[in-house]
Amino acid sequence: MAIIAFYWALLSSWGQLLPRSGDDKAKREDAPAEQRTGRIENTSSAGTPLDVMREIDPNFDLAAFLAGAKTAYELILRAYADGEIQTLKRLVGPEVLDTFERAIAERRLREEMLQLTFIGTSEAKVIDAIDENGTAEIVVRFVSDVVSVTRSANDVIVAGDPQQVIEVIDTWTFACETPSTTRNWMLIATEGE
Repeated sequence: MAIIAFYWALLSSWGQLLPRSGDDKAKREDAPAEQRTGRIENTSSAGTPLDVMREIDPNFDLAAFLAGAKTAYELILRAYADGEIQTLKRLVGPEVLDTFERAIAERRLREEMLQLTFIGTSEAKVIDAIDENGTAEIVVRFVSDVVSVTRSANDVIVAGDPQQVIEVIDTWTFACETPSTTRNWMLIATEGE
């Protein structure tokens, strides 16, 4: 786990050379033929999300940020599935952590195990960005393919299908303190479609 934390710390420098600080939605069974590149979608009346980030950091690198966000997305999903609370504590904010801890605890009480096979992320795009009160927030929409199965203590499948690849669409909000010289992006909100 120390390697994952180190890797995340490395990726938290997404925009600069120096670091600055359940249920699956089944939509299709086929995995994507190729990965799409990251994109930015304009949803802000005050300019594009990229404009907002470039006001904070003129050297903001969208491709580097999205590469780090995609890696974080996979690491967080795997840590959640495996019940790795210590890993989650380093990657997510308090509200998200509380939600994840409760879901993991409920799964343990039911003596269930979530098995997640991450196939890949076919899309990651920034759909919004804001800078308020010294905190930058970037909202990223992920489209990924996974195989997800929940099994009982007796190895009986209670949810999912080990033979089915499902498309999952999530919107995650990452935040960091903008005045800090060590930007550590943390996941502060999640929403599934």
